Amino acid sequence: MIKKFIPWLLIAVIATPLVAAEPQDVSNTEREKIENVIKEYLLSNPEVIESAIVELNRRRTLSKMLPTIEMYRGYLENDPDAGVMGNPAGDVTIVEFFDYRCGFCRRHFGEVKRLVEQDGNIRWIPRHYPILDRPNEEPTSMLAALGAEAAQKQGKFKEYHIAMMTREGGLDENRIYDIAASVGINTAQMKTDMKSRLLEKRIKNSLAIGNDIGFTGTPGYIIGEDVVLGASGFDRMKEAVTRARKQNKSKTK
Repeated sequence: MIKKFIPWLLIAVIATPLVAAEPQDVSNTEREKIENVIKEYLLSNPEVIESAIVELNRRRTLSKMLPTIEMYRGYLENDPDAGVMGNPAGDVTIVEFFDYRCGFCRRHFGEVKRLVEQDGNIRWIPRHYPILDRPNEEPTSMLAALGAEAAQKQGKFKEYHIAMMTREGGLDENRIYDIAASVGINTAQMKTDMKSRLLEKRIKNSLAIGNDIGFTGTPGYIIGEDVVLGASGFDRMKEAVTRARKQNKSKTK
């Protein structure tokens, strides 16, 4: 019943502005013709309805998140101590909220990496969002995030991040150190740095910001004035980058 109702709802939404704009110029007969054309098109191309619903949901998500994102954008995109992937001088920035234990983040990592490499003009800033730790369990997600911050202090964030996101199997504290050592990180220094309250504070700040924005899972991406939730795939990410690039160009005119 709902599926049958949706096309008529879309017809009403689309047709109403046409009538309201110039009511004196559109007769009932002409209006009926317009509605029939729209109905026929939608019935022949039902995927348009799905695309419209996806776009509607995107806009609703943005309306809730974007005001808060703007509050934090300067910090999220320009934090001098943050690890940066891709082109540091890129004209579009992807801010990713992720957890090293998140299977979706790891599976989607290859898609985002491929986009960044093919494009060549994207700054990619992973922001820690270790939300998978549970009470009375080893805080592995937080430890992995602290490891990344410590790796950044040694100039090895990129190497550590790629190794962590492309690893096979699970994760525990010893595995974190083994992975770090495999990419040339001084693990003794790393362990010392991981005890820093400053590094812990950076991660907790990121957690607080992600929560304030409204991310309820990982991965989550901020791309210009767009938000991508979950492992949405190469095409969705590319679409968001293209939209952000157009927005940037329009702002500079």
